[in-house]
Amino acid sequence: METKNYSYTIGPKTYTMKPLVMGQINQLITLLKDVNFPSSGEMLPIITALGDKLPEAVAIVLHDPDVSLKNKNVKVLAEDISFEMSPEMFLEVTEDFFECTPISSLFQKMGNTATKIAEKMNQTVDGLTTL
Repeated sequence: METKNYSYTIGPKTYTMKPLVMGQINQLITLLKDVNFPSSGEMLPIITALGDKLPEAVAIVLHDPDVSLKNKNVKVLAEDISFEMSPEMFLEVTEDFFECTPISSLFQKMGNTATKIAEKMNQTVDGLTTL
């Protein structure tokens, strides 16, 4: 499956967006744990729900090709983004994020994996109790 290349010029730098890695997922979970997302899939309510966390969320999902994801200073990048990105580009990045990272598919896979693990653990426990 071919992935689309997402690229954004923000101020003097060009950033890319790719499917998330576990470190980025953990950063987003920590940042967004108290955000109440609307049930509709419309962009404006999602952006409104993110509020002042939007620049940091964008900083987490964007990749500076000159810096490893692990060494990226998210807080500094978020501050730069706040003063360099237009509202239209925030919308574009947000829309692209949901296209690049199929969240519902990811959650479905995680649920399926959790179910399989639980079944295997139950089989193991059943096997131990019959000894």
